[in-house]
Amino acid sequence: MHPQNKLWLSMLFAGLLTVAAFSGIAEASEFLADFVIKGEMMSDSGKLWVKGHKARQEMGAQAEKIIMIMDLDQGFQWTLMPDVKMFIKTKIQSNGKGFRPENFVGMQQGPMEAQIKRVGTETLKGYECDKYSFIFKNKEMGTMTQWFAIKLGYPIKIINTSDMMGEVITELQNIKTASVRDDLFTVPSDYKEIQQSQIPQMPVENQ
Repeated sequence: MHPQNKLWLSMLFAGLLTVAAFSGIAEASEFLADFVIKGEMMSDSGKLWVKGHKARQEMGAQAEKIIMIMDLDQGFQWTLMPDVKMFIKTKIQSNGKGFRPENFVGMQQGPMEAQIKRVGTETLKGYECDKYSFIFKNKEMGTMTQWFAIKLGYPIKIINTSDMMGEVITELQNIKTASVRDDLFTVPSDYKEIQQSQIPQMPVENQ
């Protein structure tokens, strides 16, 4: 796969994880974990840190590394591209504190806009989880099922199914309650902010 294509797919997968994370955080928590993404088009893995209403996700390596920092108190997320020391700042839309799915409905615009419905409760990885169904307005994005652990206040499994990507499964592993450093949630001072429109277009592969 073309490296730039993989970078775009990595950003898209990170975006799906972000949607679920925003809708799942409810209580102040502090933990770290690994996450694994398994899909028909690509697989990846990364690290996650959560502290209160802040979260940091890292995935990919070298030129394809993506870091996403979320601060629900400030109402922003930052997507960092360490290889070029650039970042994109995005406003988080919500309808109430905690970003549970009920507060998220109708607030997210663009490709991540979705109808969200609680469909039950299941125990997963030893955690009691609320299970939610997402149906994206953009049909190419398909549907997503999310299990978020009530005790952690954070999703531990996500399944996205779409014609564009097939089935993509994201799961947290090695969850560990531990102190998390504050500096993980700040953008380095030598990073330059860019706009979404400044990201180079994904190249089209020759048929």
